[in-house]
Amino acid sequence: GKRPEDTKPYAMPQECPECGWAVERKDGEAALRCTNPHCPALGREGLIHFASKGAMDIEGCGPAVINQLLEAELIRDVSDLYLLTKEQLVVLDRMGEKSAENLVKAIAASKEQSFDRLLFGLGIRHVGAKVARLLAVHFGTVENLLAADAEQIAAIDDIGPKIAESVVTYLASPSNRDLLTRLKELGLNMEMQVQAVSEEHPFYGKTMVFTGTMPTLGRAEAQTMAQDAGAKVSGSVSKKTDYVVAGAEAGSKLTKAEQLGVTVIDEAEFLRLLSGGAAAGSGEAQETLF
Repeated sequence: GKRPEDTKPYAMPQECPECGWAVERKDGEAALRCTNPHCPALGREGLIHFASKGAMDIEGCGPAVINQLLEAELIRDVSDLYLLTKEQLVVLDRMGEKSAENLVKAIAASKEQSFDRLLFGLGIRHVGAKVARLLAVHFGTVENLLAADAEQIAAIDDIGPKIAESVVTYLASPSNRDLLTRLKELGLNMEMQVQAVSEEHPFYGKTMVFTGTMPTLGRAEAQTMAQDAGAKVSGSVSKKTDYVVAGAEAGSKLTKAEQLGVTVIDEAEFLRLLSGGAAAGSGEAQETLF
């Protein structure tokens, strides 16, 4: 359709509304990005992402609180979160004793989050939750990851040269290396504890599909647990599927599983099989599960 006579074509911003540096568009990407590595907008988005559910999952540390912390100049980067005290927080608007105490506790608790969540939380370009997990499992520790070159990273299944390049660029930056050192000194978890996969486990080598909303587990979390037990997680149901784990509003995947006669289990059964894996083969332990 034609535009009305008096409209002006949309002019792409030439500079960042937050800090005034030039913006650029990377090849093949729609988004404009600020070229200032210390842009406060990038910092703010990065902090919000770091504290969010899929990353470090810091309860009570949503966008509004992050904005308050930045305005009060209590934090500059994610490592500063771990230095916050109750006394500093109590003076913020709408932050009582109890909320301040809870936030300090939640931040401290997030130090225990797994290394893959920390990697995801750093907001490295092209590194989503799945890639972060692949990197953490493959390299095991932050030292091994820092020592890796682009070729070694790109050699991992499902990670190509573009992602590898992005990871190496991030890790080569002195300020990012400093940040990782600070986080390590603050006691964050910088190595991946992966339990040895047992071939005896009921999910070992099985193909599983997750569908619908689980009562307590997030889907990504449930998939990760299944993968840790040696299962392959697939997005679609076929004759080769061994288990469909179905939550509320499961929809078409559940229907297809029923048509094909695939075993359908709920979250409770999934968790029972998951934990009962190690006990398989010892009669007594099995009995008590029922």
